[in-house]
Amino acid sequence: MRGRPRGGDAIDAAVDERDAVGFVAVSRGSDPTSRYLTGRGFDCDLVFVRVAGETHLRVPSTVEPPSLPVASVRVDDRPPGKAAAAVLAELGASEGTVLAPRTIPHDAALHLEAAGYDLASTPAVADARAVKDDAERDAIEAAQRAASRGIGRAAAILSAATVEEASDADSGREGNGGEGDDDDGSDGEPVLSWDGAPLSTERLRRQVNATLAAEGVDSAGATTVRAGTRGDGGEPVELRPGEPIVVSVGPRGPVGYRGSLARTFVVDPDGGWERRAHVACDAARKVSLVEADPGDDAGFLGSELRAETAAFGFSMADEVTRDVGGGIGLAAREDPPLDGDRELVAGNVLRVRAAVTHADHGRVELTDVLVVGEDGPRLLGDAPTGLDPSRW
Repeated sequence: MRGRPRGGDAIDAAVDERDAVGFVAVSRGSDPTSRYLTGRGFDCDLVFVRVAGETHLRVPSTVEPPSLPVASVRVDDRPPGKAAAAVLAELGASEGTVLAPRTIPHDAALHLEAAGYDLASTPAVADARAVKDDAERDAIEAAQRAASRGIGRAAAILSAATVEEASDADSGREGNGGEGDDDDGSDGEPVLSWDGAPLSTERLRRQVNATLAAEGVDSAGATTVRAGTRGDGGEPVELRPGEPIVVSVGPRGPVGYRGSLARTFVVDPDGGWERRAHVACDAARKVSLVEADPGDDAGFLGSELRAETAAFGFSMADEVTRDVGGGIGLAAREDPPLDGDRELVAGNVLRVRAAVTHADHGRVELTDVLVVGEDGPRLLGDAPTGLDPSRW
């Protein structure tokens, strides 16, 4: 018998429980599910069939069939549903119930039904993906270490930045070219300068991404720098002293697993709103270490993150973020969500997020990755949380 793919035991158990003849999944393009089931990425349609504890893959002739220890792989240019039906029939499962994820493409489902199979949805793969094994947790932790170094680079730049009056910043911008020619949005206000030029959200983002690349991870298009009330990670704006600057990363490691980290910095602070917001977010972050034991309710954890943030005088409806996180792995968003009535189990890996946004002050955010362990929860990495970038 061939090696077992990740999720194989869960699939086999679901097939036995439902008295089904097999399981079919169809992945299109770069789908995390196909990477999970096969251990490698595919940039093509992939047909995954599991019958009697054996895995069979069908790929189009446009790719070289890989040699995989967990599956038999052959070329088949028929539509995915027809290719899957042919595999089932070839292996003696000519009729009966076939399990599939609820996301199976509609045309594939129609072809299987036309071939005489009854299709039934199963969450077996999604449930299996929600519980990470040691190797998966190690991969996420490695991505999280890289995330910490990326944000550490932002902290170092902000710590070294100087405050320039508008006239000085304007003269330094003239003829600078390259990174310094971002749309400033400074409105005559003092701005931050670094390495001889005004420092913008885009310059900082590029520096963070360069560090992530040096760490061997892909930024995955997830790096954002938000500046006060002006910058939301879209159009570049120059950074100002006294405003909260949120740096957020979601790198993807070499085997596809993701990290997630966000920190807020303030250079030369002169106000109090961001300090109160930061205290609220940090308190919510600590709640996750109390309410994320095996057996705890994922939805309750989510509500506690929001409630703890709001307890510092922030509006639950208008200021406290609704997105407090959920599962993370091969995708930035996986099961379990932090709402509903799902029970946390050992092996869940969660993105936990606390954030406050105000129209006049900007945003403060802290995001981390947490592992639910047999002995309780632990945060991956030890990234500082303070507003002062020089304390990183």
